[in-house]
Amino acid sequence: MSSLQSRILIGLIGFPSVIYVILNHILVFNIIVVFCFTLAFREFIKIVSNFDNRTYWLFFGTIYIFGSMMSLIYLRSIDSLLSSPFTFLLFAGVMINDSMAFIVGKTIGGPKILPNISPKKTYAGLFGGLFGSIIFIILCDTYFLNGFSEFSLTNSDKIFLVFVFNIIGFFGDSFESLIKRKANIKDSSSLLLGHGGMLDRLDSLILTTPVTMFYVIAYYL
Repeated sequence: MSSLQSRILIGLIGFPSVIYVILNHILVFNIIVVFCFTLAFREFIKIVSNFDNRTYWLFFGTIYIFGSMMSLIYLRSIDSLLSSPFTFLLFAGVMINDSMAFIVGKTIGGPKILPNISPKKTYAGLFGGLFGSIIFIILCDTYFLNGFSEFSLTNSDKIFLVFVFNIIGFFGDSFESLIKRKANIKDSSSLLLGHGGMLDRLDSLILTTPVTMFYVIAYYL
């Protein structure tokens, strides 16, 4: 099975499972979040173990990863309070953006964005992710949110979310690629067969989560 087929299969299985837990089981969701982010932090420690200024990197990783973890838990509690869908949109949007960027980038190829840091990232993939994010937000606003919540997205919400999924997610992914390149490794671990480690799966989410949380706090609390 190719990496593309494997990613599609895992997405078809994992996507509905993640969304179900987000929507229905806040305690289970929080436990899974703590577990996954802790695994990601352990992988981060291993990556930076031979870096210069190791203490700095450990301090930074603690704030960066566990700060994001707490932001995600808090964002889910805000959703419970407001009956808002931001945790769902964050998870689903990041997953769809990453998947579309991977599929389009692998299919079309073309010029690289950061060839010295992440040689597989192409402009085609970036725009593929952008297209996927826009379609996702339109479909959610038109169909999903009307069926599950009285909460409606403003135009500012839509623009912000697409920006977060595509641009902020790209920087989160690229930052992890940068530290892996510095450590001269391809994946954060081999925990997820054929898909690297937990940090590889959470790289976009780690940066997009606090940005989304601060947006929701600023405009809705």
